[in-house]
Amino acid sequence: MGKDTRADLWLRDYITTTLTREHLSAFLAYLEESFAADVPELASDAELERDLRSAIRSQFGAFLEASGPLADGPAAAAVSEETHALARTVAQRGLELRVLSRIYHAGHRAMLGFTSALIEQESLDPDFKIQVLTTMWSQTGELLNSMLDELAVTYAQERERLLQGAFAYRVTAVREILDGGGDQTQASARLGYPLQRAHIAVVLWADESTSSGGSLESVVARLAGARRSLSVPSGAHGVWAWIATDDGDADPWTVDPLSVPKGVRLALGEPAAGIDGFRRSHREAIAAQRIAESGRRRATVTRYRDVEVVSMLSADPESMRALVERELGGLRGEDATAERLRDTLREVLACRGNHEAAARRLGVHKNTVRYRIQQVEATLGRDLTGRHLELELALACFDTFGG
Repeated sequence: MGKDTRADLWLRDYITTTLTREHLSAFLAYLEESFAADVPELASDAELERDLRSAIRSQFGAFLEASGPLADGPAAAAVSEETHALARTVAQRGLELRVLSRIYHAGHRAMLGFTSALIEQESLDPDFKIQVLTTMWSQTGELLNSMLDELAVTYAQERERLLQGAFAYRVTAVREILDGGGDQTQASARLGYPLQRAHIAVVLWADESTSSGGSLESVVARLAGARRSLSVPSGAHGVWAWIATDDGDADPWTVDPLSVPKGVRLALGEPAAGIDGFRRSHREAIAAQRIAESGRRRATVTRYRDVEVVSMLSADPESMRALVERELGGLRGEDATAERLRDTLREVLACRGNHEAAARRLGVHKNTVRYRIQQVEATLGRDLTGRHLELELALACFDTFGG
């Protein structure tokens, strides 16, 4: 159907005047869930997921702009730079072009499903509803096919770049090591990086509007100082890095959050030696990044040692939620009273039940601590004898993810 049909005009008017901000937010969330379910390569890849979210939002904005009454129609929407960045990230991961195709076909199906549910609520003639959905399917299909043709070129160019020169050697060698392969001596020579040493892995990422991969490389250089370092891009706005340190040095350096550029965040693994340590510290840094991204606090620096237990517990989200609900019960409120009781409980548990020590840490009188613990026990419906570990774990999970 042409763009001057009644169905097309109705669809344009509906998109630009009827859809609310809440509709659009729900639609974007629905798209992201559909991608996660239909494209398994997205699982546990925070950089790829982030680039996908950025591409969805920017491309949908272009789609809406092209749907206006004076525009040329959705099929004329330009491919955004964030969408090209997603194609490059897919290439950098060594994934096949069909992964990019699956992402967009999953999006096409999700768009039809979501739009169908919305239009079903409208008082329209059944035959006209079918015309509207057919028009929407045709226009978005034309747009996606055009986009895929353009993105295939971007993907091919990035793959070609990765196959050239020292950069290609570095990316390929790092990917081989992380996949469980590689000889330590040969890989060290190939990378110019001492894999036999101990390493701290660092994952860096940035808000799309504040930084790029190139500037993140300079952040790595500043963090490393005189130490040897190795870094590779992990996406359009992220870098994976390793910094060599001395064997047995448990805490070779700390990162002052104030020294990190605005909009940049870091996740750090623990020091570990050799090629196996290279992999392990990276896995830890990735786990720390996952907690930093999914948790409610936006810390600039997240160390794996600080979130290790929560990271393991969150691998089973349902069980973690059940633990928090069972152990904290009525203490899960977001009000000031509930927060004060949780803070007091946390300090009492840390002090092994010593109210006086907890009072010193809280800066209050010991009788205040005693009174608050009575409130805690009344809220929980039990005393605090036993199950200290479970309470501490539940508090740690609640602090990270909220209720």
